[in-house]
Amino acid sequence: MKFYKIIFLLSSLLWSLGYNNGDTLILNPITWDTPSPEGWNAQYKTSIQFPDSNLTWHKIYMIQTLKCDSSTKGDEYPCGEWDYIWNTIIETESEGFIDTFSIGSFVTPYGKWLELGSENEWSWTYDITDYAPILKGNVQIITGNNQELLDLKFLFISGKPERKTLSVVNLYSYGEYKYEALSDDQVLKAKNILLNPDASGYKIKSVISGHGHAGPKNCCEWDSKTHTYYLNGWRLFRWNVWKDCGNNPIYPQGGTWPFDRAGWCPGTKVDEYEFELTEHVIPGDSILFDYGIEPYQKNGEKEGHFRMSHQLFSYGKPNFKYDAEISDIIVPSSKEKYSRINPSLDNPIITIKNTGQYDLKSLEVHYGLKNKRKSVYRWKGNLSFLEKENITLPTPLWNSINKNRIFEVKIKKPNFNTDENPINNHLTSEILLPKILPREFFINLKTNDNSRARENSLFIKDKNGEIYLFESNFSDNKDYRFKVNLKKGNYTFLFRDNLEDGISHHWWYKNSAPNKVGINGKLDFISKNGETLHSFKSDFGEVLLLNFIIGNIP
Repeated sequence: MKFYKIIFLLSSLLWSLGYNNGDTLILNPITWDTPSPEGWNAQYKTSIQFPDSNLTWHKIYMIQTLKCDSSTKGDEYPCGEWDYIWNTIIETESEGFIDTFSIGSFVTPYGKWLELGSENEWSWTYDITDYAPILKGNVQIITGNNQELLDLKFLFISGKPERKTLSVVNLYSYGEYKYEALSDDQVLKAKNILLNPDASGYKIKSVISGHGHAGPKNCCEWDSKTHTYYLNGWRLFRWNVWKDCGNNPIYPQGGTWPFDRAGWCPGTKVDEYEFELTEHVIPGDSILFDYGIEPYQKNGEKEGHFRMSHQLFSYGKPNFKYDAEISDIIVPSSKEKYSRINPSLDNPIITIKNTGQYDLKSLEVHYGLKNKRKSVYRWKGNLSFLEKENITLPTPLWNSINKNRIFEVKIKKPNFNTDENPINNHLTSEILLPKILPREFFINLKTNDNSRARENSLFIKDKNGEIYLFESNFSDNKDYRFKVNLKKGNYTFLFRDNLEDGISHHWWYKNSAPNKVGINGKLDFISKNGETLHSFKSDFGEVLLLNFIIGNIP
């Protein structure tokens, strides 16, 4: 049964994205009550009535939330045991021709021992504004699978976008391809493309993930390969598809989740690569476009495979001359994707973006607790159209934070001019409070074995970067106890593992190589009286980070 929610009110979803202005349309075609699909790795399939074509949208978001639940049909686990890839596919029809577009690619987390957020739920947000031309009328949608329950929402925020998308086409439709076929140019061959003559800008979007365990490096899941776009026979863009998994915010999981992979990690979106084509082409021209991949070695790796899509977006001119966007608040934040570095009351970190035609060279940033006096930071730099930058701000006054836990950022005066698009000038985030610890406590560390203790180091630093404790060169299977004595202030504890496999035992070797399993390590903060102040998860991947306070919350 189709289920829609159409809401023209501010909601918790909007608040989490930071938008406090403008009408918003929310469509909710798949909910917790939608039956889990039947069959192996079966997907949800439904139709959805997107809004009418003559409306304009400042932003369009797709928010997928997964939930561990015993009613799922994938296997006997509340969250599916294995990591499976799935795409969100939109089917459109025009003049009797059906075309399919991938608007998001995702890999599920390993389900055994999975901790999927405080409510056993986790959300991922996709900015799909560029797909506006195909998000119209009644379309078919295929998404998700039966590993976890899925709630899927589309948010349409009214207003002008940074530039209007005139069209989106598949350069090469989403598909699965053998490495051999890609390298030997049996598929994804060169093709002539007629550029939209009404457009002023163009962008290519590539989404690639490697899979399989072929050859000595287990291609193509565990092997980085170089990919190339060619324009009229000349190399134009070249990039490697590789993703760091050791700091995945969803942890621990029940598999080899911390190890880097080709474009994806268990429990993450597949990486998206975007290339601005505008300066290399002339509107209305016919171009010869081609995709290429580095040649395979004669070691069996050619049997590996990739899943990929390649799309071309055509745009009108920038809608604003002077427009800056506050895109995100990284610190302080309650967003799940930033849970590795929060809670924190240290320097706020935000992301700004130039969404105006002219280069952005200056900007005022007003920030602090909501409804309180704001600190002002005057940023200077040079961002061209659509470029982003993370800014670390001086620490504001946190007075009365126990009663007011909303952090607010407003940006003003791009290049000393009035911002022409105020809807994207304001963001808020929820502040989570760091743990309070006594001035004196102990760090208890139990190292694991198999020569893995030497991978580890730990240190404590204050907000200015001064180091108060540093330890490394640990021995295997040994108990360590370090005394900590600090004055009042804000501190950060870090524990690193150079090989990104934490200090848990390698249980996956149980059958193939039992001698490599080893033992579990353990890491705790202990009070003078023997009370456990904080216990860390041993299966953490690359880095454990804990921000804490000695003294009182401001």
